[in-house]
Amino acid sequence: DLLATVIADALGEHNFELIAELLSDKDGVEVLEETLRVQGRLQETYWICAFSVNQHASICGGNPNGDVDPVTKIPHPICTCNAPKFFNKDPPLNEHGESIKCEMNKFDDMMAFLARKDPNFTEVIAVDANLDLFGRAWCVAELFEAHRMGMAQNPMLRNTATLMTRQSTLQDIRVEDMKASRPEDVQQILEKIPDKKAFNEKLQELIFDGQVGLLAARKKADVLEQMEDLSY
Repeated sequence: DLLATVIADALGEHNFELIAELLSDKDGVEVLEETLRVQGRLQETYWICAFSVNQHASICGGNPNGDVDPVTKIPHPICTCNAPKFFNKDPPLNEHGESIKCEMNKFDDMMAFLARKDPNFTEVIAVDANLDLFGRAWCVAELFEAHRMGMAQNPMLRNTATLMTRQSTLQDIRVEDMKASRPEDVQQILEKIPDKKAFNEKLQELIFDGQVGLLAARKKADVLEQMEDLSY
């Protein structure tokens, strides 16, 4: 879904269902590559946080939950690089008690940097079919931070049915109930939110507001797509 989302955004698509289908075989991949080349989008740059954190300076040395590759079902291997690891509270610490050398606690700083560097920077949101993204602490924190900074946001779903059938599950989400791979990440995020009730209210506004909410933006995009289809 992540790769399909990136390509769909680059091509100006309103969802990534067709892109995901094309990515499933070699001929489809060649079609997408040629389409990106023709439209001049093949060299477009996307910053993906999961690929930009140095895993060798953090979590490569362990797999405490026994996580497996979703395709091969083989447990993720443990790296033997022995590089120094830096986690949330490892010294040296900044004035807020956060590790300076840790790369996994600086999402808000990185987003602020990207926003200042490029005023047209847009957050593209890869929304999975079960909308589980909205239950992940880091994901929601990043969504909220982008919204707070006034950054443009483009939620990309597999299809409209995903939105229509699952949106009711988002009406009761609370930041206190969200999950992360490491419990200390949840704790760090919660420590930055003094008024959790107000945060949850703002979160509902971010998702459902009829004018600026993420789902409203997605519905408007679907309407535009339907109008485009009717114009042909």
